[in-house]
Amino acid sequence: MKRIGLIQILQETNCFNPVLTVRADFENFGVGTGSEVLAQYGTVGEIGGFVEGLKQWPEAVEPVGVLRLQAWSGGPAAPSTQAWFGELLAAQLANAPPLDGLLVALHGAMMGADEPDLDGWLLEKIRSLVGPDLPVVASLDLHAYVTERMVRGASALVAYHTFPHMDQRETGMRAANVLRRILAGARPVSSLVRLPMITGGELQSTFVPPLQPIFQDLVAAEGRGAVLSAGILMTQAYLDVPQLGWTVLIVTDQQPDLGSQLAGELAARCWPIREQLVVKFLEAPACLDRALAVAGHPVVIADGADATNSGAGGDSVHLLEEMIRRRIPGGALTIMVDAPAVAHATQAGPGGAFAFAVGGKRDHVFSQPLPVTGVVQSLHPQAGYVLNGHGGTNLRIDMGRAAVVRIADVTLLLVERPGPGSTPLMYRCVGLEPKDFKVVIVKSPAGFRAEFGPFAADIILSDCPGCASSRFASLPYRRINRPLWPLDPIDDWRAVGWINPR
Repeated sequence: MKRIGLIQILQETNCFNPVLTVRADFENFGVGTGSEVLAQYGTVGEIGGFVEGLKQWPEAVEPVGVLRLQAWSGGPAAPSTQAWFGELLAAQLANAPPLDGLLVALHGAMMGADEPDLDGWLLEKIRSLVGPDLPVVASLDLHAYVTERMVRGASALVAYHTFPHMDQRETGMRAANVLRRILAGARPVSSLVRLPMITGGELQSTFVPPLQPIFQDLVAAEGRGAVLSAGILMTQAYLDVPQLGWTVLIVTDQQPDLGSQLAGELAARCWPIREQLVVKFLEAPACLDRALAVAGHPVVIADGADATNSGAGGDSVHLLEEMIRRRIPGGALTIMVDAPAVAHATQAGPGGAFAFAVGGKRDHVFSQPLPVTGVVQSLHPQAGYVLNGHGGTNLRIDMGRAAVVRIADVTLLLVERPGPGSTPLMYRCVGLEPKDFKVVIVKSPAGFRAEFGPFAADIILSDCPGCASSRFASLPYRRINRPLWPLDPIDDWRAVGWINPR
């Protein structure tokens, strides 16, 4: 019987978020070692897909839990956190029985304070511990920053095919199938083509044009017998790293010419649509003007620049300040990550006066604390729920203690820790129903459409400062290779020297 080890170490980094990701952020989502991985997380996300995929192998196979670590998107991992990863990997792989292969769930855009390519570092670490011959297949988010180091460290990389991300489980199953083919004799060869462009997440949906037909053909390409995996990685744009840009990755069974051909063809189709992915934003006053002119409700305003889904701090004050100034019949609903404000509301108690400066504490670069006065409506010992859909499958979310505060016509949900900013559950878990409000703020550039879209009277994309802004010129990039569109005009992407097609 074959034994397949399962590992997940997953976080998406926004390097412009000044709050480092620490061990406690991973512990909040649950650390699993050894048998705990399957017992506690065997149906969660990619691990659940790994397990389901292994069940479909024609021969008997035993999944072996090794390590599970996940944190929500945020700032770079602290050096001590990176060291902890290495210690856990060494200990748990040493404790595991002899393995025939490894399935590893990564994001692909995790950065350390001292390590710009933490996913590549992890794959190198794993490879050093298991030796050069053990097959290692890693799954990636569609927004991975794919590096040569990652390609070398893994036998094959398998990426999501959807945004909003609805296929974590399916990606795990696809990765398990690739591993089965390798163990049956396939010899994977990776072909990689970079595109010198970054785009905001707001218009990156793979379910509608212009990306839909390209991703349909991508899926069809992966169905070809010699192709083990195919991915278009639209990258996490909030990494200040060399070779930042979209990547097309094709993994074939010993057919590099086919891989290069397919990767080149798909890249050539992605480049011309870049202008269609440029977002038309409205500044905060115009957002409220438009929202109040809409007949129905709720009107959803996306604060993508402060998207916790994109690694931002979740404590921007710009839309809140504008909403407090307005008369909003039907009221407005918003959320903010601010542990000190939760503590202040807790001390005041339900019905108590709330006078405190909120926000601008985590992301103190693009926001400053905003003094507000209001009334504490309710307190909650835990803002938690189980996420299914965009961003997770059976993923337990815990945003810590919460307080609901009423400020003028605004209902403000204060939480201690960040979580998904794209789901109505972030409000419903404390008894707030988004459908009951005229205006609802989400902290997500696009993933919110999966759940808010069906009942939103209108959707507005806001233009506010923040470390996840799609106005890339507002961000302090220093290490990226140039030229890079849209920061620089580029006519022929193939003429850009730094992309170095593989």
